[in-house]
Amino acid sequence: MKALLKKIGRIALKIFVGILAFVFFVIYIVIPVGAPWAIRSQGSKILAHPVRVHSVWLNPFLLRLSVDKLKIMGADKNEVLAGFDKFWVDASFLSLFKKEYRIESIGLDGPVVNAALLPGNKINLMELVPAQVAEKKPAQPAKPAQATQPAPPPSLPNIKIDSIKLTNGLVTFTDRTLNPQFATKCHDLTLTVTNISTKPDAIAHVLFATKIDDKGAINSETNFKPLAQPIELESTCSLNDYALNILTPYVGKYTGRTVKTGKMDLRMDYKIANNQLNARHKLLIQKFDFGDKVESKDALHLPFGLAVALLEDPQGRISISLPVKGDMSDPKFEYWHLVGQVVTNFFVKLVTSPFLSLISMAGGDSGIEEVGTVSFDPGKADLTDKAKERVALFVKVLKERPKLSLEVNGSYDPNEDWRALKTEAYAADFTGRRKQSDRSDFRIIKDMYVLRFGQFSFWELSKKFTVNKRIDELAMQQEMRRLIIAEGKADKNVLELLAQQRAKAVYDLIIAGGFDPSRASLGKTRETQLSMGQIPLEFTITVFEGKK
Repeated sequence: MKALLKKIGRIALKIFVGILAFVFFVIYIVIPVGAPWAIRSQGSKILAHPVRVHSVWLNPFLLRLSVDKLKIMGADKNEVLAGFDKFWVDASFLSLFKKEYRIESIGLDGPVVNAALLPGNKINLMELVPAQVAEKKPAQPAKPAQATQPAPPPSLPNIKIDSIKLTNGLVTFTDRTLNPQFATKCHDLTLTVTNISTKPDAIAHVLFATKIDDKGAINSETNFKPLAQPIELESTCSLNDYALNILTPYVGKYTGRTVKTGKMDLRMDYKIANNQLNARHKLLIQKFDFGDKVESKDALHLPFGLAVALLEDPQGRISISLPVKGDMSDPKFEYWHLVGQVVTNFFVKLVTSPFLSLISMAGGDSGIEEVGTVSFDPGKADLTDKAKERVALFVKVLKERPKLSLEVNGSYDPNEDWRALKTEAYAADFTGRRKQSDRSDFRIIKDMYVLRFGQFSFWELSKKFTVNKRIDELAMQQEMRRLIIAEGKADKNVLELLAQQRAKAVYDLIIAGGFDPSRASLGKTRETQLSMGQIPLEFTITVFEGKK
């Protein structure tokens, strides 16, 4: 019996040693030698690009798998499209006994991505996407619906990933569709994701940071529920001290100007809950200035210089706040379309209603009508108290925009102003005659009428107002007054003089308010139309070109 037991023990020991030897053979021979060969062979075949890998290692005691120095090469076999220095996965033995698939950490060190936008708007990395050669299966006829209850969704296994870490990342991007080409580099890239779980209420935490060309930094922090339906997310992202001259190729393409100086800070706060998106974007640009002109067939003919001058304060800062809201449950919801619409509306309002934008940015009443005008009574060049208040508001907001100059354009209504001037002249003539005569108003107005139209015209007119051989003096007096005022065509010289007087009154008030005279000027007079019983005088704002 003892001999049998010894024999069984020796056989078991041999089996154990054999299994152990096989395991060690697989772990230390097959995987280190075969896995790199398989990755190079199959990877190159699938991606249609050379794939290189240094080593693959599995530690069975720690349940740790690692891959070292993997590279996906470009077509010329010298350019690295993507790769990493080291990738590893650490699992947990103990959690398996608790029926929990737990991964303690997933790590990626030294990832490298070299992306490029090629002519024809193609991205070089798309070459790595395998071609879809599988034919679609013919559609099967639909089976008649059965009145059965829908099956409940399968429950997910209990999976937990303690952390995912990405360190020392490098991403380069080159836009080869531009001339000159645009190139940027994100280096020292780090990403940490913690507490990923299939539990519905689990909240994952994401930290991201990178530097851009040593001329800016991006930092982001996000909390989200990976399996929540609908999605729940809160995120904050900031870009700090980004040198805008890096963007010269894009700015030159669309504005026809280079970027001389400028730094940008951007903060974005996002919250998504119950399918509602609430986002805030705060942009701060400091010391921005356009450089030389460049030729570009794609340049947009928009007043970019005026937009910058409208936005920039005395400290050379441009501060913009753009809120974005949307219903993500709406089938027509498109995030980039929504953001583009908000940005477009902002700049269209800025350049088409500059005074309204200025007053809104200064905290003034955005509901003011005709905010780029000052109104006068017909025939008058005196500023009302309300007009003086508006001019003072203009001066205040324009002082805070040192790159803007103001042109005052005198205006007149050829009909209403002329009628008011003639009415005032009539009143002055009548008052003077009234003071020197004891005769009735009718007799005085008769003399004024006869002086202009003649005695015969008076006789003809009196026939129209004679009833039972008596003249209706009151009615005829009103008609003679109307005809005297309406006599003759409008004198353009007189009206332009009135417009100039109005412009001069506004200009003098602006200068008296402390506005730089080199930034203010009197422009050409313009014809206009009566609005709300007033004659509007308009301002024109332009980019200040320097001391005159």
